[in-house]
Parts: sequence; structure tokens; C-alpha cells
Amino acid sequence: MRNLDHNPVFAENFTGFVLFDPEKNKILFNHQGDKYFTPASNTKLITFYLANKILGDSIPAFLYSTNGDTLVLWGTGDPSFLNPDLPASGVYDFLKGKHIQLVKDPYLEPKYGPGWAWDDYAGSYQREKAAFPIYGNAVHIRYDSLTQRPVVNPKYFDQHINFMEKETGRTAFQNKFYVDKDWDRSDTLSIPFINSDSLLANLWADTLHSKVEWVQYREPTNAEPFYSVPTDSLFKQLLQMSDNFVAEQLILLCSQEILGELNTESSIELLIDSLLTGLHQEPIWVDGSGLSRYNLITPLSLVDILVRIYQEVAADRIRELFPAGGKSGTLKNFYASNPAYIYAKTGTLRNNHSLSGFLLTRKGKWLIFSFMHNHYSSSSYPLKKEMERLLWQVHLKY
Repeated sequence: MRNLDHNPVFAENFTGFVLFDPEKNKILFNHQGDKYFTPASNTKLITFYLANKILGDSIPAFLYSTNGDTLVLWGTGDPSFLNPDLPASGVYDFLKGKHIQLVKDPYLEPKYGPGWAWDDYAGSYQREKAAFPIYGNAVHIRYDSLTQRPVVNPKYFDQHINFMEKETGRTAFQNKFYVDKDWDRSDTLSIPFINSDSLLANLWADTLHSKVEWVQYREPTNAEPFYSVPTDSLFKQLLQMSDNFVAEQLILLCSQEILGELNTESSIELLIDSLLTGLHQEPIWVDGSGLSRYNLITPLSLVDILVRIYQEVAADRIRELFPAGGKSGTLKNFYASNPAYIYAKTGTLRNNHSLSGFLLTRKGKWLIFSFMHNHYSSSSYPLKKEMERLLWQVHLKY
């Protein structure tokens, strides 16, 4: 550990590493911990920390009031409605067959975050943000081995899918999808769709067998929340599967809670000023997922946030929510040990890889760390294997 500058695996790139003992309140190792790095999905640690403080134990699906035989709904950004990656809730049964009015939000939240790559529009990891998400804002295609036919969900898009000898994706500005005939039938494909008021009303109406219409904004007077899924089900998807869509919608849920509107930029500004004070260095933070390369944070500040998580979240819950080395989520193929000794969040963009979280030593001691790499030009695999070797040494030493 003492010679990270001379480690040949890290020679090409820019590396930072901080190791912290929360019991002794002591930094055990600090290599360029005060330098700013592009965190990628390590940004989700900020999102988790703040959402855990702001949101209750259940997610508000929407605010609603009753007007005669009509349900009037205000969106909160809940990503769970008919999302195949999240648990089912009572929302469908509550809404089915009702006359529904969706209230337009006066703040027009951009569908994409600042600094997102424009040509990633067809990637399952870059879905449009929305006040009223449905089906995770994506078309899901799986192969039914019994009928030997592809199944499209939602069925509304069944006639929009073309199977051809071409890479799977979507046209840039239309909901026209194409799927490679030779796709791996064991995989479920998820392709983001382009949202619009008319499409959303049609999807809701088609799915719920209801009359659905948009109405102009009105204050949610006498409205009350209808709750959908446990908050931890979103946190588990956020941390273990590194779900970018869930991350962005969690920020919108927080914005609705603290501002009464869906405004990512304004809520981030408020959260930095109110709940992210006292860090070693103030982060540059622009989105919930880490898709943006505008995000910058130091290893020391990530450790600061992890220390707060350690103080506020029980150890059993950390084990349940965070990826466990060799066992779950994005760490299933690395850091294997029985029992697990790494519970941490990965972060990867092209030429950037980070791992920050909790390390359980051989003696049963919890340590907190942030290991960040930027600007390597080859594969991340050698970096991951060297990180695995070094963190195992920490596990044995302490």
C-alpha cells in the first residue's frame, strides 16, 4: 500500500485511495485523497445517503384526490409502477378501471441529466426521467420457450418491434425498435422508449383499462399520498444493480418531499447546502446516477459520506443493501470470500473505475475506504484484480 505511485498496474492512470477506521476516527492511509475524480456510479452513494434521510420506509407512488368518480393524480417520480425490476405494489389495483386525470407539473424536468452522452439514448442504462414512470420507461422483450416466440411488454409496443440482422436498439427520435434475430434468448432486453404526454396517457389507459387524460397544473390541495413499495427495495436496486433510472427518480422523489416539485437541479443545490456540509472537499454533483462526467468528488469526501452512512445505517442493513464481494450485485465476480469481507459500490465509465464502501477485517473490524482510478486507456480488469489483492491484504492485516 505504501507505494501506490510505483505500482506498475496503476502507473498509467490517476489513482486515489483512502482507508479510514471509524472506531478510532482515524485515517489509516491516504493517497491523493484530496484530489477530484470522476466518480461514475459512486455518485449513487450520495443519492442513497440523502434519500435514506429524506424518504420514509415506503415510497409515495403519487399524490391523489377524488373529484366525484375521478382520481386526480400528482406525480412524485416513483419508478416502481409495473417496473419488472422492482416488487409489485397495490397501485395497479387501486387505479384499474378508474377515470384518471394526470396533473401536469409546472416544472418541465429535462428528460436527460446534464452531461449525459447523447448517443446512449438506446442503452437500457440511460432512460428518460419522468413524473409518472411506467414499466421502468422501457420496452422489455423476452423469449418464451413454450410458445417459441418473443414477448413484448408493454404489449402496446408489439407492432413497433422489428426483428432483423442488426444490432439491438432504437431509432434516435422515434419509438421504432429493432432486435437482432440472434439475440441471446436467455436475456431479457430492455430498450428505453421516448416519452410524451400522449404516449403516457395511452400506455396508462391501455394497461389500466381506464380513461386517462392530462389536466393543467393545480395545487395538490387536500391531496394525500398513495404508497407503493418499501423504500429499501429501491435502495437495493440502486446499490446492488447500480440502476441509473432508480437513482434519478430517487432524486425526484426527494425533490417532491423537500420542495413540493420535481426539480433535480434545485433539490441538489438545497441538499448540498443543507445536508452535505462539513465534507473535506465540496463535491461537484449534478445527477443522481453518475452518468454525467460533470460530477467530481474526492476519495476523502466519499469516505466522509460513508462514515455518515455507517453511523446512521445498521450493519445488518448495510449487508442487505450493498453488493457483497463474490455474492451479489456488481461485486458477484470479484472479492470472493466466505464470509464476505467487501460491501461496496462500484462506479464505472469508460476510462474510470472506482470502488467505495465497507471492508470487514479478519478480526471483525469495520473499515471504510474509497479506491478511485481515472484516465486509464486499457481494460479495467487488471485494476480490479490489483484492487482485490490490495484490499485482501487490508482484510488480513487489520
